[in-house]
Amino acid sequence: MLIAAAFSSCTKENGVFDADDTGGIIELSDLPARATSTVYSVTSKSFDVLSSVEFPVTVKYSGTAGAPQDISLQMVIDTNFVNTYNSAEGTAYDRLKEDKYTVDSYTLTIPKGSKTATFMIRLKTNTFDFSLSYALGISIKSASAGTVSGNYSTGIFRVAAKNDYEADYTVTGWFFHPTAGRKIEETKTLSTAGLTKCNAPLGDLGGYSFDFEISGSSLINFVPTESTPTGTKSGFFTADQGGASTWVNSPVSDDKPGTAPWLHTTYNNTYDATTQTFYMHYGYSSTGTGEATWTRQIYEKWVRE
Repeated sequence: MLIAAAFSSCTKENGVFDADDTGGIIELSDLPARATSTVYSVTSKSFDVLSSVEFPVTVKYSGTAGAPQDISLQMVIDTNFVNTYNSAEGTAYDRLKEDKYTVDSYTLTIPKGSKTATFMIRLKTNTFDFSLSYALGISIKSASAGTVSGNYSTGIFRVAAKNDYEADYTVTGWFFHPTAGRKIEETKTLSTAGLTKCNAPLGDLGGYSFDFEISGSSLINFVPTESTPTGTKSGFFTADQGGASTWVNSPVSDDKPGTAPWLHTTYNNTYDATTQTFYMHYGYSSTGTGEATWTRQIYEKWVRE
């Protein structure tokens, strides 16, 4: 089952103190779990359009108690992290140039007895170009005590000025799956990735997501992000593909893609501006060669809250 696979492949350290209470994992707490196949964890943040807006990045000291002493941290923002991620993952994030942000201080302190410190960046979002996909590579360079995480000391932070579509949405639908088909009923957030581009969580899976663009009433240019399979292995459907797999549902039913109410004619990758509603139909498979082979298929209706 994919959910189990997603969690079993994560590389999160346990963050537990050792017996004499002198150790603890120090990491960037804003990062989502990542698969071992990804070079860095990536997260998206968006902000109001202002001449200066706070972008706090939390550094966490994990363990059973607070820091046993004051811990001095040295932070760094480095273009090379973004370049490395782009090369490894086939993305094209644009480095946020220094004239578009300021940093309060690159030196932080986690006080004795506490668990966090804040690396404060101030973004000049009124200077952002919506046609670019900005990212910052942020890392904990060193710590005076504890153990700097090997998996979550560095992350890629996509930063954007909010577009007109960013919001929380009530999402309902169905996740068709070869062994674990299930209802989708939750609140999800669309994040800004450009003037008319958004990033959306994929189904109910943590660590899987995708970018897409709104062109009039049509949703176009599906781009996999995080752990979503790339290339011909994922994307928007153009038709129902009930023959891509056998389907097991919970609750048990004989439903398959292309049987009412799960029809592409309804979930046709469109946006209704009047009701602020998205109708999505997308899928993926780790071995897929096009939509007829995608064995994970998601039909969703997104209604703005």
